[in-house]
Amino acid sequence: MKYLSALIALVLLPLAALGQGVTTLPPMSVITFNPGSNTATKNGQMVPGGRDLYYVQAKAGQTMNVSVASTAPIAFQVYNPAATVARAADGSPLITGKTLPDAGPNDNAQAWVGAIPRDGKYLITVSGGPSGPVAPTPYSLTVSVQ
Repeated sequence: MKYLSALIALVLLPLAALGQGVTTLPPMSVITFNPGSNTATKNGQMVPGGRDLYYVQAKAGQTMNVSVASTAPIAFQVYNPAATVARAADGSPLITGKTLPDAGPNDNAQAWVGAIPRDGKYLITVSGGPSGPVAPTPYSLTVSVQ
């Protein structure tokens, strides 16, 4: 009987986990450029404590220009192609990797221009920072690569 109880618990455990809310990572948008253009703008809605993720392809030697505009204190970070995104224990995005100079988590970047050090997909994260929005707030992220 003891073994039957253990077997039932093993079978029901995954079902109980399915009943719990699963926190997923925010979607990652790819920034693409229209033919003949090297600039793209993405409009988003930042929620308190939120973070939006974008990827942009760039080549070594190109110059990238990133800016964010909003009525709330919203900033961004630019991570190099080796950065990885996973889910932290609390369900939020856990990003591992280095940022480009002056575009890190403590820089509160709202505008940034820099040379691309190597070919790859660069991760741009947009978030509210320490004094971010207290209500959902629209923003515009503009990226150019030339």
